[in-house]
Amino acid sequence: MQIRPSKLCRVAVIDRDAGEPASHERDGAVPVACFSVLTEAGPSAVPRVLEIFALRDLIPSQIHVSRSGGENVRTPESELTIVVQVSGVGHEASEAIARKLRAIICVHSVLTSERQPHSSQ
Repeated sequence: MQIRPSKLCRVAVIDRDAGEPASHERDGAVPVACFSVLTEAGPSAVPRVLEIFALRDLIPSQIHVSRSGGENVRTPESELTIVVQVSGVGHEASEAIARKLRAIICVHSVLTSERQPHSSQ
């Protein structure tokens, strides 16, 4: 199993204290939490991952799914990479979401990162 970096999120270490809410940049922009989830390729993988966000009443700003390992979904080496971006999620909530994602039976790994939204200037 190989984890490939996502082109949708630049990886940045989340280094704020766990209890601190999502910080705002000088221009009021809210950081975007990014989750890269590697799962078995199966028909229930995407809904199971998205359910974790729905249960927290979160609407992702972006979702990207890609399949690797060949065209046959049923081969053991076939995997899905699901990248979900959500605005306004603090560090503590982000870590809690990642723990819930890791508990899903078909999930192999979860990477989290944070990016700053593009400035409108």
